[in-house]
Amino acid sequence: MEFRQLKTFRALADNLNFTQTARQLFMAQSSVSAQIKALENALDTRLFDRIGRSVVLTHAGSKLYEYARRMEEMTREIRSEITDTQQLKGSLTIRVPETIASIYMPKILKTFHQTNPHVRLRCINCTDRQLKEELNSGRIDLAFLMTDTVHFKGVNVQWLKSEPLTVACGPSHYLAQQDKIPIDTFGRETIFMPETD
Repeated sequence: MEFRQLKTFRALADNLNFTQTARQLFMAQSSVSAQIKALENALDTRLFDRIGRSVVLTHAGSKLYEYARRMEEMTREIRSEITDTQQLKGSLTIRVPETIASIYMPKILKTFHQTNPHVRLRCINCTDRQLKEELNSGRIDLAFLMTDTVHFKGVNVQWLKSEPLTVACGPSHYLAQQDKIPIDTFGRETIFMPETD
């Protein structure tokens, strides 16, 4: 088992997509597959289930993820201690819906990066599925949700602000002619909504 294989494994576990992982690591997709296969052979267990084009972590893969994350953090910590710098180093992985990210995150991330240039930021699209487990296991460090309520035991949740929601329709749609629309009206309509939250 090699550290580079663990790094590739962790990237694939985050992306759950061989193509994206290869692009992120500047590798050929075949190299990603070869490293994962070598790691699975070294551990004598399957780390991912491949269902068609989808990839999901196995139970063993979920266990290994936490070790891989800790080893990566320890490596960064060693480098930071050896170089004896006072600046923050490491990584920060954030899950955030694209709708929020496109509006709020550019300014926030720019300011954060200017203050902490050695921290590697990674923003990925948010999904409330497995969010509690991802936060508790350290797969992600921070998440933003657009929701009215959220109850995650063992996770620090903080309300940030309210956002007005707008329903849009074409000018010829019958709802466009109404001043007030009862909420139960939407039960009869086809509505396109954000993928998450």
